[in-house]
Amino acid sequence: MGLTVVAFVLRLWLSSRVWISALTVGWLMGISLVVLSATPMSHWLYVLWFVLCIAVRVAFNVRTSFHWRAAMVMAFAFFSLSLCLTELPYRLMLPRLTVFLDEPVYVLGDSISAGIGTKERTWPEVLGDLSNLKVTNLARPGATVETALDQARDIHKASALVIVEIGGNDLLGHTDSHAFYRQLDLLLLKLKAGNNDVVMFELPLLPFWNAYGRDQRVLAEKYKVALIPKSCLVGVFGPKGNTVDGLHLTQKGHDELAGAVLGLLRIEKPAETLKPH
Repeated sequence: MGLTVVAFVLRLWLSSRVWISALTVGWLMGISLVVLSATPMSHWLYVLWFVLCIAVRVAFNVRTSFHWRAAMVMAFAFFSLSLCLTELPYRLMLPRLTVFLDEPVYVLGDSISAGIGTKERTWPEVLGDLSNLKVTNLARPGATVETALDQARDIHKASALVIVEIGGNDLLGHTDSHAFYRQLDLLLLKLKAGNNDVVMFELPLLPFWNAYGRDQRVLAEKYKVALIPKSCLVGVFGPKGNTVDGLHLTQKGHDELAGAVLGLLRIEKPAETLKPH
């Protein structure tokens, strides 16, 4: 969005043929990056942004005053900034979760949490060692949101902290977004019914797969589930040596993800039971 805004602002003063061609490439690249980002905003916000974008572009091709063009560019820049500020909390604001040392912690997930059978110590195991919490890893390779319901049935204690890392196989397996919504709704309903605190990893999305991210955010709001920004997983997947295939974690990757999750936790000692005199 910033690239598109800058291209339009510069176009107000630069009118040579070379600059016009260069700035046209700039705003087209900006639009392409917005589409490829798969940011899970509402459809109508995308539509408004594209309509404003086209309106500004048309204003440069018809006879209009400088002030009118500048006003349209400013309106477009203001709307773009507003959208970025709306998205910012989902990108930067990490949840802080209070967990007591005697509180059980469960992890629901797929092979990112379960490992791929190469004898690595998975990040839930490492998290348990680092935090002295009792972490039970219920994740299974190949799990989807639907099969995670079976994992949830193995949560035998109420008032636990449940960390949900699920949905990657739904994306790669092309689960319909409507089915994804229904299944995730059932999963979160079951987890919250046990009076559990639930935190869920946001999915790093493929281009044009925005709906899955919107589903996560809508249901997280519905059930008061804390969301871990997608940058957490992306930051672990990215560095060299953290994955064996760009997705499944090496021991180094498991250690880094455990450290990232630990940074979200505020671990406290259990309150002492007061005895009557």
